[in-house]
Amino acid sequence: MNATVNATARRDVDFEAERKRFPVLDERTFLACQCMGPFPRETLDDLDAYRRSLFLRNRVIDEWVERLDALRGQFEQLLNAPVGSVMLRDSATAAQAAVAAALTPEPKRNRVVLSTGDFHSSRFLWLAQEGRGFAPVQVDAHGVGDGEVAYLDAIDERTAVVALSLVSPRTGALLDVAPVVARARAVGALVIVDAYQAVGIVPIDVRAMGADMVVGGTHKWLGGGGMGLAFAYLEPTLSERLRPVYPGWIGNAQLLGFGEKFEPAPGALRFQQGTPAMEPVYTARGGTSWVLEMGTSALRARSLLLTGRLLAGARDLGLKLRTPLEPERRGGMVCLDIPDAGRVVDALETQGIDLDSRPNAGLRMGPHPCVSEEECDRVIAAVGRALEL
Repeated sequence: MNATVNATARRDVDFEAERKRFPVLDERTFLACQCMGPFPRETLDDLDAYRRSLFLRNRVIDEWVERLDALRGQFEQLLNAPVGSVMLRDSATAAQAAVAAALTPEPKRNRVVLSTGDFHSSRFLWLAQEGRGFAPVQVDAHGVGDGEVAYLDAIDERTAVVALSLVSPRTGALLDVAPVVARARAVGALVIVDAYQAVGIVPIDVRAMGADMVVGGTHKWLGGGGMGLAFAYLEPTLSERLRPVYPGWIGNAQLLGFGEKFEPAPGALRFQQGTPAMEPVYTARGGTSWVLEMGTSALRARSLLLTGRLLAGARDLGLKLRTPLEPERRGGMVCLDIPDAGRVVDALETQGIDLDSRPNAGLRMGPHPCVSEEECDRVIAAVGRALEL
């Protein structure tokens, strides 16, 4: 996959030793990173630092700005993104909305291609652009086959935007974005990639990927402590070409100048808006630091081992799979097509096992890299017993 490269890989990770850094793994068998991943113990220190910062009141601004800049730098390193090409926003939807608002439909180029399997919040956003003159075109691109083919068939000279998920939240399938980006480039369309279900467990190099925008967040595979924080890479020439429609002081060129006129900051920073919630900024540092320390190639290899174990066990039980068997075609989670999956989730929760379920996704299992193979076997056995009840 062209999106999967890594410059900071560690090949000697002792995941059993690393497990001790994650408090929840002492208490639970955790396979729900696709929903909200565990945070490392260092996050509690950062949370305490945030608590202390509250006592500074008006004297805290410089410290908060330093935290914002440092976290942006971590995300740029994680994505191999140029300096100044990553912005922070309160959600992935808000990040996409900031760019969507700056785009104008043209009579002969107004189509937005998206998938019926994308995260519903993103779909709500892009479908709503019909009211501004865009024409949404929905494709089915998140089965266990070659999902990119559906995009390729839908993209033509009328396409303004292709909005896609790198990893499907409904199947765990990993999309090969290279041909989609190439096709979009050929017809002059923008490509916006929702990588929320990928970042931190699938290595991502935005320079190699070639997309115009790549969106991610912290509370899944990056192990952020709280919600309310997302980030987005914007291709540098695109960010300089677009002007924010709904700007804010955090996106101003002179952040602490408190000027009367908005002057866009360079690069992606111009699309930042008002003051972000600072608790998730503090509590995102520890998990992101751990991912950078381990290296996403090592985390990816471990993830494929664990998801492969889950898939093999599920097949042995005769369970219907929604996730591709091919390692290069899947992200970090496994989805099983199980009726009344919510009942199974509830039953396993009482046994100390954390999974989740979603409509049109079935039972979802996203093992943290520090989960053991034995735990994966135990979870599949528990699923089998729950289905017999």
